[in-house]
Amino acid sequence: MLIRKEDFPKVALSKMNDIHSNEIDIVNRLYEAAVNCVEGKETIENVDLLLKEFLQDVREHFSFEQELMEKYGFFAYPMHKGEHDNVLRELASIEKLWNDKKNPETIKEYLERYFAPWIINHVQTMDTVTAMFLSNFVHAE
Repeated sequence: MLIRKEDFPKVALSKMNDIHSNEIDIVNRLYEAAVNCVEGKETIENVDLLLKEFLQDVREHFSFEQELMEKYGFFAYPMHKGEHDNVLRELASIEKLWNDKKNPETIKEYLERYFAPWIINHVQTMDTVTAMFLSNFVHAE
């Protein structure tokens, strides 16, 4: 397990917490598959499927937040979106590396060194402020 849900920060919007919780599940499954694949206990095909699921989930996660930030005029939208855009560029590079080489070590290292620390910090900072702002407008979305 790469990220423990118990240690993951919560924000003021339950829908964002639900999205984060689901993403942690996906990240952990992808991470475990990559680790097992490096050890010869998992297939490349399974890592490939989980990577696609992860990439789609991140895109939907970011899109959801960005739509709410735009809708309600969040003051730090450009900065928050900029962080999302940086991660999407990184993920495009990882996806290209994966498609070229199919090396599970690449996925494992990216998740350990970059994505896991980034998502925790991002939720503690950007998402916390964003959710607090949005909670003034959004209750059941």
